[in-house]
Amino acid sequence: MSREARRREFLRATGGALAAGTAIATSGCLGVITGSEPAEFSASVASVPDATLESTGFEEHRIEPMELTREFTVAGQTREVVVTNQVAQYDKAAEVLGERIRASLFTAFSTPAVDIAGRTLNPIAELSTRELARRMLTQYDGIDDLQSDGEETVAVLGTDTTVGLFTADATIAEGVTTEIRLHVSEAVRSGEDFVVTVGAYPTRLSGQAEDVRAMMRGVTHGGE
Repeated sequence: MSREARRREFLRATGGALAAGTAIATSGCLGVITGSEPAEFSASVASVPDATLESTGFEEHRIEPMELTREFTVAGQTREVVVTNQVAQYDKAAEVLGERIRASLFTAFSTPAVDIAGRTLNPIAELSTRELARRMLTQYDGIDDLQSDGEETVAVLGTDTTVGLFTADATIAEGVTTEIRLHVSEAVRSGEDFVVTVGAYPTRLSGQAEDVRAMMRGVTHGGE
């Protein structure tokens, strides 16, 4: 697999794995399945403003919706639920082991809370940073050996948020394997959505940790 293909696959896996955490639990919530039309829930985009991108060196890779459709049956009633998440992906180039590659990655993921009858049905808020990181890494064959490396607090959308720090081994180019560091924030409630942020970069690169923190602090959501 080429360097560019690996980069695309990693970025796609980040959003896809986080989306996997948004399967909705409906036990006891008959309101979700009443009606003939699909119940639809859509998140607003969480993104990073240009000023932050300029100061950190990141570039926008893509911002796109990610739709999930599920059918649920409760008490003999079946209803289709359509959830549209939003994935904003950024990256930047660096020289690693003598090669110029798109090494540092950042994702802002937003998913609707799905509030029904006073209950929030999206379980992503209950996932630990380790579980979020694990879900991401299981989607990509080139990354393994996830290890916890502590945690810190970063303000995401104005909320002091626990960010899990992890290391893993990653194949970032043909025949090139290096240790990477991951910063994974807990889900932050913002309006009708939850927002999760993830940063990753080779540990041998200096200055990347503070750039990832700046990206997390810079995230905006919807009209905020």
